[in-house]
Amino acid sequence: MVKRGFGRLASGSLVLAVAACNVSSAPPSTGGVRFDEVGPNCARGVAIVASDYQSTNIVVSKPDGTTLSESFISSGAAKPGLALALSGDVALPTTAPASKNLVIIDRYGTNVLTWMDLPSAKVLAQLPISTGFQSNPHDYMEVDATRAFVTRYENNPTPGVQPFDQGGDLLIVDTEEHAIAGRIAMPEEDAGLQPRPEFMTRLRGEIVVSLGRWSPNFSRAGDGRFVGVSPITNRVTWQLDIPGLQACGRLAVAPSGKLAAVACSSKMDFTTHKFDPKGSDIVVYDATVSPPRELRRFGLGKKLDTGLQPSLTFATDDAILALTYGGNGTAGDTAMLVSATTGAITTLVESAKPFVLGGMHCSPGCGDVCLLGDADRNRLRRWHVAADGRFEPLEDAVLETIIGLPPRSIGGL
Repeated sequence: MVKRGFGRLASGSLVLAVAACNVSSAPPSTGGVRFDEVGPNCARGVAIVASDYQSTNIVVSKPDGTTLSESFISSGAAKPGLALALSGDVALPTTAPASKNLVIIDRYGTNVLTWMDLPSAKVLAQLPISTGFQSNPHDYMEVDATRAFVTRYENNPTPGVQPFDQGGDLLIVDTEEHAIAGRIAMPEEDAGLQPRPEFMTRLRGEIVVSLGRWSPNFSRAGDGRFVGVSPITNRVTWQLDIPGLQACGRLAVAPSGKLAAVACSSKMDFTTHKFDPKGSDIVVYDATVSPPRELRRFGLGKKLDTGLQPSLTFATDDAILALTYGGNGTAGDTAMLVSATTGAITTLVESAKPFVLGGMHCSPGCGDVCLLGDADRNRLRRWHVAADGRFEPLEDAVLETIIGLPPRSIGGL
């Protein structure tokens, strides 16, 4: 085991006061949050990353979007308790940590995990996970009481200098010692592609990892791929490709656990910022077998003449909340409901600009509210999901009035 973190940071520990790019004289933290106990499959609350991609503010809210702490921690706050300051490229785990801590994934350029105590808003530990290169971590999942997996998106072009410095892997982290304990290599048989592991889902005891499969310069994309990983043996147990579709996101699982679905956005033309509709769709799977078995596709990319965003979530066993990118068939992004059975579409929101809708969270059976970040309006869009599956609009939620950064992503707590 190597690469220890900065330990359990408390008062008197190493601290940096940071002045972020677009956040000046930010106030101190608005404090921690104590949640009421909820059912075993319900999120106690949500954490929201608000960012202009230069500075970051973390807001903590109830599952219905009601703000509890307007600035739990930010990259502009004086003495936030960080030995390594937050950047503008920050993500949250896609699965709520079982430890009930808030875990922050600081990505490209920083490559650091930060563990925070929710009631006190104190930093517990930080762990650099670059191991000598820009590892660009994308997701974090606690697989048992003492270990977590972390997806490292980048490959190291010159490995062999430090332990565990290859990249393109799942890093195994000891969550008691806050140290790197090992790695699991991700498969890629095409010499021109890198596996680029992104997001994780727990499915019947296995960890399903989505692989982006891009060339080093992103000029070529392979077909979408998932792999199953055993947290007991730390080995890849199966591989499932998604022929004809590229740039696929996280496998989302329906509340019943019987279905799963993935959205693929296709390869974007970096000159026109448009997507190839032929490589974009939603695929529905039978989640009761291992590996999941494909049931149906809907041809949504071609039908809508656009690329779907590679994130979706189930609001009910049939209703999938999904997003498209603007710039192809529509000027702005679109939020829509897609039936997992028929592929029927119900449009919920059309934004005026592209790349402004993002970050979703639904709480089926736990209040039945769905949240969506709208960076253009700097609001959370909200709906109550009725018993018959209808989405009933609620008043938009204002995240905070202190710093003013727009919402970008949402993670359960």
